[in-house]
Amino acid sequence: MTWTNASKWIWINSEPQEDTYGEFVSSFEYTGGNASVKLSVDSNYVLYVNGSFVTSEQYPDYPHYKVYDDIDITKFCNAGTNRLAILAWYYGRVFMTHYPGKAALRFEVCCDGETVAFSDETTLSRLSTTYENGLCHTLTPQLGFGYHYDATKEDAWIYCDEPGFSKSFLVDQNLPLHKRAIKKTIIGKRTATKLIKHDKNYYLYDIGYEEVGYLTLKVASESKQKIKVCFGEHIEDGMVRSTLPWRDFFFEITVKEGTTEYTNYMRRLGCRYLELHAEEPLEIEFLSVLPCAYPLNKIPKTFKNPLHQKIYDVAVRTLELCLHDHYEDCPWREQGLYAMDSRNQIICGYYAFKEYAVPRDNLYLMSRGDRDDHLLSICIPTSFDYAIPSFSLHYITEIYEYTLHSGDLTLAKEVLPELRLLIKSFTDRIENGLIGNFISDKSPGYWNFYEWREGLNGYGEEDKKPGFSAALNCLLSLALQRLEKICELLGEETTYGSIAEILNSEIHKAFFDEKKGLYTNKADIGGYSELVNALAILCGAATGEIAENICQMLASDNDLTKVSLSMACFKYDALLQVNEAKYAPFVISNLETVYKKMLDAGATSFWEDEEGAEAFAKAGSLCHGWSAMPVYFFHRLEQYL
Repeated sequence: MTWTNASKWIWINSEPQEDTYGEFVSSFEYTGGNASVKLSVDSNYVLYVNGSFVTSEQYPDYPHYKVYDDIDITKFCNAGTNRLAILAWYYGRVFMTHYPGKAALRFEVCCDGETVAFSDETTLSRLSTTYENGLCHTLTPQLGFGYHYDATKEDAWIYCDEPGFSKSFLVDQNLPLHKRAIKKTIIGKRTATKLIKHDKNYYLYDIGYEEVGYLTLKVASESKQKIKVCFGEHIEDGMVRSTLPWRDFFFEITVKEGTTEYTNYMRRLGCRYLELHAEEPLEIEFLSVLPCAYPLNKIPKTFKNPLHQKIYDVAVRTLELCLHDHYEDCPWREQGLYAMDSRNQIICGYYAFKEYAVPRDNLYLMSRGDRDDHLLSICIPTSFDYAIPSFSLHYITEIYEYTLHSGDLTLAKEVLPELRLLIKSFTDRIENGLIGNFISDKSPGYWNFYEWREGLNGYGEEDKKPGFSAALNCLLSLALQRLEKICELLGEETTYGSIAEILNSEIHKAFFDEKKGLYTNKADIGGYSELVNALAILCGAATGEIAENICQMLASDNDLTKVSLSMACFKYDALLQVNEAKYAPFVISNLETVYKKMLDAGATSFWEDEEGAEAFAKAGSLCHGWSAMPVYFFHRLEQYL
């Protein structure tokens, strides 16, 4: 059922502040049949009916592309008067996973097609009494805010009337509303945890494996006190590494005298370990998480080699841990939807789950950005004015691969206008046959990033000045060729392929070193990498004997800058494109070596980088979606396994 004109956008006050929580209550009559709630909010929510938790988590969207949930509440309803309670959390700040709009909530309750309750100025609401409003404790620039919950201020507002409620304020906005196109996540039973360290008022618990879920605890204290709960993926320092530069992985909870039981349904944690710091001694009945997972249909896959089976199974587990409302690079540190990272995850998901709904939804969401230059933001959705130009080129690959694997032409047709504008932002910058670095007077502007390796990570001074990078030009050629194929599938006229042919010729002229038989990273600067030479093969700049010679070097010990886990797929694809039968054994052997190292170290999900937790200034993720690529290659090379 569509929305009616009766419901309005509302909030608890007329001057919303950052990091605030609103509590909203309403009642409705139920006489039988199907009952549902349509609900949308900026920024997050928890829904209760008659005091029972129903669901939570707003779909991450844009103010100009607002998504709502249509939630079946039939099993929570009783004959007669029923109570609806909504806890709404307004962030009010830009994060790399959040595009802020106005603080606002809108809902409608329907019973057998009839609207029986809705949000308007008569809806009763109040500022939360239990959450510390305006705290603004940032976990990371990607995740957003943490929280402080005060259990001593709890009352029964989700069950019955309590003091402090008054009429709500109308919010002046008329947003287009789109129904969530993918399923809600499923919350599982509390995980068993093991106390592995206890020192006075310090408690360290091990889940036993990487997990994603909501913090839940039950403790008994002889007095009111504030506790601190930290979360993380390892204890290499003897405890959870909870504090890093501009990152703080902890929450605070004030527990009451006696028993406190608390679950937070709005902030997912990616972790293996939980630690609790108390002011005074207390008894812990449990400190754990409620697992939260997207419902996927895992396709059974069996391999003769036990190592291959283990690698495949852990890679699939990694994919599962990195998908909730959208694809996430890592569930611990960021939970960000990146075009490049998601490409690896999506293509693996076609084989592991035969999943097409989430890719379609997420790829469409990426097209809803509103940047003036038509590039994708660094993450989706965000209003943070920062872009990695190369990631927008990976996005075109994602659309092409989705179209091929799903057989669905509708997505490509819907986003083609955006793809044309996007590619034009690149081709308009072609100068002397090549596209140069993206430079902006604004800060932070553009990040000319291609790979987490020196010379390719965009941190060099030459990356902030006009110049030409081989990786960007190769990726542009690939994107042009794939956009050409998309247009052909849609019956659209195109010249993108011919532009790519000319570009390939210029790439060879500018970057090929005749003496070394290799392509340099940057024109007139040098540097040689596995990634750039693999991309030169894939885009067609390197062909014939040159491509074969490069492959021989890629498949042997070499002094080139090595690919990271994020980009290894391009090296493997280049080898297989030149001679699959010859290089398949190398690809398989290389995957065995790289991933066995992680398994031998006790990995239950695959790492962001081979250095593990020590990577990226001791902030390396131990669960990263881009590292699940064995799923794709084990399917592709199954005949060689």
